[in-house]
Amino acid sequence: MKGKRMKFVWSKERREYLWLAVIWAGALVFRAALASLPRVIRWDEPDYLWLGRNLLSGRGYTIVGVPETHYTPLFPLLAGGVYLLTGNPELGSAFWYVLLGALLVVPVYFLARRLYGRRVAVLSAALVAVFPGLSSAVLYWGTMTEPLFIFLIYSALWAMAVALERDKPWAYALAGGLLSLAYLARPEGIVWLASLGVYLVLAWLAKGRLWAWRRVVHLGLYLGTFILLAAPYAVYLYRHTGKWMATGKLSITYDIGEAVLGRDPVLYDKVTASLDDKGEVLWWSEKRFEQGIVDIFLQDPKQFVQRVWRNLQQMKAALFSATIFPLALLAPVVLGWFRDPWQGRRLRYEALLWFGLLPLASFLPFHIEVRFLSPALPALLIWLAAGFWMLGSWLAETASHWRYGSAWPGDVQAVYLSRWQLTAVVVLLVPMALYLSFAHVRVIQRGMGDLRYGHKAAGLWLREHTPPEASIMSRDLAVSLYAERGFVVSPRADYATYLAYARHKGATHLLVDEHELRVLRPHLAFLLDEANPPAELEPIYSGQDAHGKVIVYRIKD
Repeated sequence: MKGKRMKFVWSKERREYLWLAVIWAGALVFRAALASLPRVIRWDEPDYLWLGRNLLSGRGYTIVGVPETHYTPLFPLLAGGVYLLTGNPELGSAFWYVLLGALLVVPVYFLARRLYGRRVAVLSAALVAVFPGLSSAVLYWGTMTEPLFIFLIYSALWAMAVALERDKPWAYALAGGLLSLAYLARPEGIVWLASLGVYLVLAWLAKGRLWAWRRVVHLGLYLGTFILLAAPYAVYLYRHTGKWMATGKLSITYDIGEAVLGRDPVLYDKVTASLDDKGEVLWWSEKRFEQGIVDIFLQDPKQFVQRVWRNLQQMKAALFSATIFPLALLAPVVLGWFRDPWQGRRLRYEALLWFGLLPLASFLPFHIEVRFLSPALPALLIWLAAGFWMLGSWLAETASHWRYGSAWPGDVQAVYLSRWQLTAVVVLLVPMALYLSFAHVRVIQRGMGDLRYGHKAAGLWLREHTPPEASIMSRDLAVSLYAERGFVVSPRADYATYLAYARHKGATHLLVDEHELRVLRPHLAFLLDEANPPAELEPIYSGQDAHGKVIVYRIKD
């Protein structure tokens, strides 16, 4: 209108989306800053990168020429693709860590909004953006699969919530498809399919809607989409194992569990790197397909139950540690649960979160690591945000009664309470911010102190000083990735067998370190004396880091 200025008024929903965009951008910048810190790829992460590179470059889904059945292919494809494009193995994983770690705030926001409202949803997203167990800690767990997996799981939980609320066929199909991608990211994704499938049936039963053809169609969409996307990998496993199975690593993972529980690195080396009767290391041996989880249970039920109980104790200690989720934070979590009554809709959404946590019990027969439990953190943070908001409400109402009593208009009281509730929540978040700062510093200091910088330095040196066709035998695949050279896994064997294995597999160089030779394989400790090496080995590189000496030998012809 002429002579008047038009005012642009933001709706509540637009303001919430603006806050969500700001939180996402902050999470993106924060993770990019964390990823720029000095880092070394290690443990499972090099396997994913190697597999992706080999698959995308036409070398097959292999690491040492053996079809890979331990690791599912989605993260190798994503990380390996970035690695191929950039030539930087660390960036291959870090790109998805930054992008998907930040994107997790989106499904968490929409889940929390359905359960507790917009303001709790914004607070939940903000906590997810900065919490150590979903950001800094991920960099040092040794896989980098967690951002992808957790994003897919919580996107599937959101899709399930939409499916039950709107009863739309596409939402059931989307939930199944997302869980299939989660399975292709990590094998345990199939347990989430089962858990949420049970939840779906129970939710229909509670509503009295189970016995209808429409339910059959929806369940078919949920399961059918999962099967459609997962089928190629299932066929791949069957072709190379002769069995229909979800993963080829159950048996050896069970064996590893005893070593992890006993904190016995020597036993870990024995069950993974010893040679079988055909001269292959156990990690790639055909023996790993001989037993399933039922066979293991029937072999010794008592030991199986004892393992579950010991891991249950480990689970509590791992999850509720000072830098992951301190026990003190359970107080506002419980307040978030029980401040308001659980009516039908509320109960349905709370149950959805609980069924989203239930699959974590599937790790109990094997072993417990903090990274296995990380899918619990977003749900805990939603409850934590609800608890903070409820506590802020209590503080605001208490202050209003002390100051004004009940002799003031209801509309004025509502505005007052809203403002003071927000103020109270901000005040409550001050000690939370101090805790987060402390936790991040501790996580980063410990993580960086545990990295094998000597292996990285040796790999980079080998890239500059060895021919492209060189192949390095070591316990650490990361060395070969940094060197851009071939890899031969180092077996646990006597020296003659050890060297014969290296020659048979085509290794041209050998990398050893002080921890390996003094702790894991003391029968090979003489290799630390580089001044007096065996006649068939020539020392060409020696380095040092906080873990001790690193030596590279050239294997003479």
